[in-house]
Amino acid sequence: MTDTLNPYAPPKATLDPLSGDNLWRDGKILIMRQGSTLPPRCVKCNEPAELPIKRRKVYWHEPWIYVLAIFCLLLYALMALLVRKPAMIAPGLCSIHRKRHWLGIALGWGGSALALFLMFLGGTNDHFALMLLGMVVFLGMILAGIILTRILQPDRIDKDFVRLKGCCQAFLDTLPQFHG
Repeated sequence: MTDTLNPYAPPKATLDPLSGDNLWRDGKILIMRQGSTLPPRCVKCNEPAELPIKRRKVYWHEPWIYVLAIFCLLLYALMALLVRKPAMIAPGLCSIHRKRHWLGIALGWGGSALALFLMFLGGTNDHFALMLLGMVVFLGMILAGIILTRILQPDRIDKDFVRLKGCCQAFLDTLPQFHG
C-alpha cells in the first residue's frame, strides 16, 4: 500500500513542554506563562507522572482582601469572587502522590460524614461531650482533607504569568532561573 495522507490521522509532531520560554523557577516558586503546560513529571517528587493528568482551575486574589473576612464573611466572599484571577494548570502526580491526594479526599468526606453522625448522635441523646467530639473531628477532617489534597497553591496570577507554590526542589531544579 502506498503512503497516502490520511486527513483523519492524529498529528505526529511531538511537542516538548519545556521548549521555549514558558517555565521558570524563582527560589521555591514555579513561574509559568498563562496557558503553558507543565512537563509530565510529578510536581511533588519529580518522578514520571501517572497519566492522564487532570487539568485544574486555580484562583488567586490580592491578600489584602482577607482583611474583609474580619468584618463580614459574606462581604469577603463576594469581593473575592469579583476580583479573583483564574489560571488553568495541569500538575502531574506520580502514583504515590496521587494515592495520597485521593486519601485526603476520602478522609475529608468520610471523616466529615462520621463527625456529623457523632454530632447528631450526641444531640439526640443529650451527650454534650459526644457532640463536642463530633465538632472537633469535623474540623480536623476538613483540615486534613485540605492539607492532603492540596497540590499547588497560587502565589500570584496576572495576565501574563502564574506563580505557584508547592513544587519539590528536584522539580524546580530542572527549570531555568527566572530573570524578569
